[in-house]
Amino acid sequence: MARGVRIGDYRIEQELDGSVYRAVHTVLPRHALVKISRDTSESVAVLREACILAALPHPGIVRVYETGRLPDHRTWFAQEIVEGLTLSGTFDLGPVALEPAVAIGMIRDVAEILAFAHQRGVIHCGITADCLVVAGRNRGFPMCITDWSAARPHDAAPAPAAPGAWVAPELAAGDVIDDRADVYSLGLIAYRAIAGVAAAGVSLALVCPELPRELTSLVDSMLAKDRWDRPSAAEVRAELGFIAGTLSTLRPPEPVRIRKPRWTPQVDRGPRLETSLRADTEADPGILPGTRDDVE
Repeated sequence: MARGVRIGDYRIEQELDGSVYRAVHTVLPRHALVKISRDTSESVAVLREACILAALPHPGIVRVYETGRLPDHRTWFAQEIVEGLTLSGTFDLGPVALEPAVAIGMIRDVAEILAFAHQRGVIHCGITADCLVVAGRNRGFPMCITDWSAARPHDAAPAPAAPGAWVAPELAAGDVIDDRADVYSLGLIAYRAIAGVAAAGVSLALVCPELPRELTSLVDSMLAKDRWDRPSAAEVRAELGFIAGTLSTLRPPEPVRIRKPRWTPQVDRGPRLETSLRADTEADPGILPGTRDDVE
């Protein structure tokens, strides 16, 4: 599509990636990403992605503005533009690990988004560092998953996924999958964010022995080859929430400052002692004042 071409109520401004364009609404002060199927054979896939996004109203998932069909029967839809740095952008800076608290927060938030989708019968099937954007809280949620083109419902027929570095073994092989395929991909991203290097079959506990055992064991379980040994996204979210709270309690406490009192009232203990001795003497005349020893 050339610049200036109108798609629905949007005017194309820039081609980004083949069938994805940056566009501006002709009436509203709004920019959007417009995705157009390359041919009629892709129309169903593009329309499916739009329907999935419309069925997942979460601040960590991009919103669909509208969809339609071109005169040549190709489908299209417009979605919001999410500004922010992708995790792949941070990984490209080099083999540097993120601060544990920062990495835990990011992975926890992505797990929450995935758990939301899984509860509604949708598997992402394409979690990568490229589609995870640190969006900030201006959108109502700090993380956002921007690309759902590979998503499929739970009851979809098995089909091999496109090869990639973040794909679960069963998904790459075209076997039956469930939502734990997304957990595996998220585990790979968590390993890279925490350790600073890609997972290569080595336990995270060996690479980062200084980290809490609960954290390294969780990431290792997310990378289990057998999907039945992996936790669900909801379990990952809950466990990381607990670990984040534990890390915050391990910080050195602030020094307690006690202000010196301005004055201390004088206490006269004489009369009270005298009264006590007088009471003891009256109760037992055999006891001499000033002593509490028994007298045989």
